[in-house]
Amino acid sequence: MADQFEKDIARLEEIMAEMAAAAAEKDLEQLDSLMVELKGLFPPEEMAEGEEGESSPSTFVVSTPLGQFKVDMEEFEAAKTRAREKVNPPKYSKARQMTREFIGGEDKMDFRYWSNNLGSLIKLHMDTYFSEEDLVKEFDIEGKLETQAIYANLQLGDEGTVRFMQHGYRFYERDGERFVVISSKDQDGDQRLTIITTEEGRGVEIIDELEDDFYVNGPLNGAFIDMQYNFLKRSDMVDELLAWNPSIRKQMEKDVLGFLRLMPILNERGLPNSRGIILSGAPGTGKTMYAKSLAAEAETTTILISAEMIQQRHDVKAAFKLARRLSPTLIIIEDIDTAGTVSRKFTDHPILGEYLQAMDGMETNNGVVVLATTNHTENIDPAISDRPGRFDRIIEVPLPDRAQRKEIIQNLMRNMPTKIVSGKVIDKVASKSEGLSGAWIREVVQTSMIEAISHDRDEILAEDLEEGLKDVLQRRGMAYKPTPRLSDSGGRNSEVSVM
Repeated sequence: MADQFEKDIARLEEIMAEMAAAAAEKDLEQLDSLMVELKGLFPPEEMAEGEEGESSPSTFVVSTPLGQFKVDMEEFEAAKTRAREKVNPPKYSKARQMTREFIGGEDKMDFRYWSNNLGSLIKLHMDTYFSEEDLVKEFDIEGKLETQAIYANLQLGDEGTVRFMQHGYRFYERDGERFVVISSKDQDGDQRLTIITTEEGRGVEIIDELEDDFYVNGPLNGAFIDMQYNFLKRSDMVDELLAWNPSIRKQMEKDVLGFLRLMPILNERGLPNSRGIILSGAPGTGKTMYAKSLAAEAETTTILISAEMIQQRHDVKAAFKLARRLSPTLIIIEDIDTAGTVSRKFTDHPILGEYLQAMDGMETNNGVVVLATTNHTENIDPAISDRPGRFDRIIEVPLPDRAQRKEIIQNLMRNMPTKIVSGKVIDKVASKSEGLSGAWIREVVQTSMIEAISHDRDEILAEDLEEGLKDVLQRRGMAYKPTPRLSDSGGRNSEVSVM
């Protein structure tokens, strides 16, 4: 026992000498190793009551022949870190060094991603939300060189093309607070904003403030967009090509345009202020044109949903969430019966559940009017079409009558090289085109133009218009004629031989 004690004392003296040498040489790894050995040589003991200082999970007392001494491992680790920074100072990139100098302290980083189109719009709104007076410096870094920030173009429909900073740094000082914004785009095409401050979590708060203001005051308000955030133009030309059914026009003005104007009053009185309308009718009757005409006339945010835009689950849910944030909003759903086939008669498609949940789920759609078109009302599940709160009204859109057909032809001919804008020939074509949809009537006029060109004429004549009608009626009849089968050969051998 005595021999072991003498050996421990000897080793203690060696450790002390080695620690002094390691400290002189600033060999931190050697100091770590010696400290571990020292703890093993003399196991820690609990600090006796009444001793100076307070114990903690990181503090222990070592008893040695020379007496007891206290070791605080947290202080020891902090001292090592300070020593490392003095011996080998951290080498920050030029951008990070500039950032730390600007904010005046240690940099705390927070960031958020958005899809390409949405993220581009939020970055654009940053120019408005953080005013020019707040901007201290804007730049980008290539290696160690300071360069100009990289800008990209964004199409905003009727407003034209605008530019936004897609990649670069901005130094802001707002209300005495300094922070840095880094704009970037990842390999997947997602847009990212990084906020750097000296306070943990402050960057997230700034991002939240920016995003909240974006939905209240940003470029989406009052815009006509699709569910992928592409801007669409509100065309005044639609009404020039459309012959409104008077009763439908009156109903739509009441249920869509009028209801949108009533929404604030209904909301103030605590009444439901959402509505759903279905436009139902044969293909080509003008349902989509009716919807686009209302979109051009409505002075409110409008979102277009169509089957080809739905790429994955929750796309519909996201579109309705966007509509609620931008309310009052008009949602137009093109061909809702084909958007995943929303009928249990065909399949238990997940899109059906999306519509059910989006239109009458846990969150109310206050401030949202939904206008859907369908070629087949019977294909829509009753859970959607026969329940107030989802769709409150179904409006049948019939084939155009004679007066509408005449108006459609006149509207189309005004945009064609011809002197025929009214008269007997248009009356005649309008009378003989009974049963044709608006789309087929447009085909009549298009075919008459082709007929004129094929005869080396620059203008459409009466005979061209009549020939166009004849051709379309024949083609439309062929669409309903069954294809002959090889077996229908009048008794002749119907086998096909390949030599």
